Amino acid sequence: MKNILYLIIVYLFSSYSQGGDLECFMVMVGKHASEDGSILVAHNNDLTGEEPSFVQKIPRKIHPKGAVISFPTGLDIPQVGETYEWMVMQIADGYKSGDAVAINEYQVSIAGGVALGKDRNAKAKKADPLISNGVPGGIRYVSLQRCQTAKSCTQLLGHFYTKYGVSYPSGVAIADQEEVWYLESGGGRSWAAVRVPDDQYWAQGNGYRIGVIDPKSPRVMTSPGLLSFAKRKGLWDPNQGPFSFKKAFGGRMLTLPKYTHKNTRRVWRAMDLLSPSLKLETGLEQYPSSATPDKKISKRMLMTILRDHYKGTEFDPYLDDNNGRIEAPIATHRAVHSNVIQLKKGLPKEIGSIMWAGLSAPFATPYLPFYFGIDSIPFVYAQSADRKTSAFYLYKKISNLIVSDMERNELKAKLTWEQIEDEQLKKQASIEKRYLELDAKDPGLAKEWLSKYIKDLSDRVVSQAKDLLEIMLH
Repeated sequence: MKNILYLIIVYLFSSYSQGGDLECFMVMVGKHASEDGSILVAHNNDLTGEEPSFVQKIPRKIHPKGAVISFPTGLDIPQVGETYEWMVMQIADGYKSGDAVAINEYQVSIAGGVALGKDRNAKAKKADPLISNGVPGGIRYVSLQRCQTAKSCTQLLGHFYTKYGVSYPSGVAIADQEEVWYLESGGGRSWAAVRVPDDQYWAQGNGYRIGVIDPKSPRVMTSPGLLSFAKRKGLWDPNQGPFSFKKAFGGRMLTLPKYTHKNTRRVWRAMDLLSPSLKLETGLEQYPSSATPDKKISKRMLMTILRDHYKGTEFDPYLDDNNGRIEAPIATHRAVHSNVIQLKKGLPKEIGSIMWAGLSAPFATPYLPFYFGIDSIPFVYAQSADRKTSAFYLYKKISNLIVSDMERNELKAKLTWEQIEDEQLKKQASIEKRYLELDAKDPGLAKEWLSKYIKDLSDRVVSQAKDLLEIMLH
């Protein structure tokens, strides 16, 4: 009875968010802030928790003259003559809705996104209304298929926002081996992007976080005439201080009691774990946009953050008795996929671009390294897998059991997944070495070896997940 009542509470908590757009979360890490010099971006994608997710590779394609791309909004835009190869983790309804993460053959990544619509303030909605037939979230992946650097991808995405207008305001992480850019759409045609400092990280929830900016800075990009537009529309008064993008376009959620701390609490948690020396207080309305970590950030640290739900604090929504508190932690049962993107300099794209991918809730799934160089996605992780064989549905069952009894089942999953992940993290250097040795002799053989390795790993892990599920059921 206790578990049934608890699940009802969880359902009510979930219903606050239409489409689950209040829990997506990501952490962007500059190359000098990471343990091994890689660019890292960690991301949880939350919807209802039921949308099946999978991984696929899409080859380079030649498109006929006059071809167009059609979006669900009714917008058609011209296709280019050739698009690049890319690997994507997405929901079954398609990447055009924006619920995906991806890497292309030039080691450029759309590494995560967060919905911002509920945080747009009333003035911004009136001054720069959304364009109903404008670009949806899927425009990110159109940009990705055409660009060879993170900066050019950010510029092209901004160009699309300006030209066609935005139907779905969001924040997007765009990365390559050298840098991470973070872009926010403020309205129908207003946007701003900043480069994350190389020696810092940026934690991001579903509220506007780009603060004071100078459009003339080489580390900033904006829609044309952004400041003059904001001044003319009453979104910014120069007499009251420098222009702040988040003040001009965001802040609505801070005025709504049920949303007040849903974003800021998650940002606080990630920053408190990565920079405890800052001694940040919980419950503040805003936190630094980026910060230097107390120690270099590893992939394991990011996986731990993605799985965090305030355990050990009064804010944990999965407690049997949390005094009726409703929170949106970093990790929720509503997640449909979770990942850590790694872009490692000095290596070919085949092994230097890795999607550490998890399907379903982060506490219910292991992060497996999908190297860009694999020829095909293992069946259990691919689109062709059905409800009986899909890894997503297996991890979803585990997620449901964990949520029904956190105290009993979460630790079992944690120990199982971390053992698998630690093995792969330790093997990464030897995999890189072996691939390079084979590639020097026969590139085809190297890709064949890597593909088999990931297939065997996926099959083994799914078998372990089935064993774990049986243990939890009994």
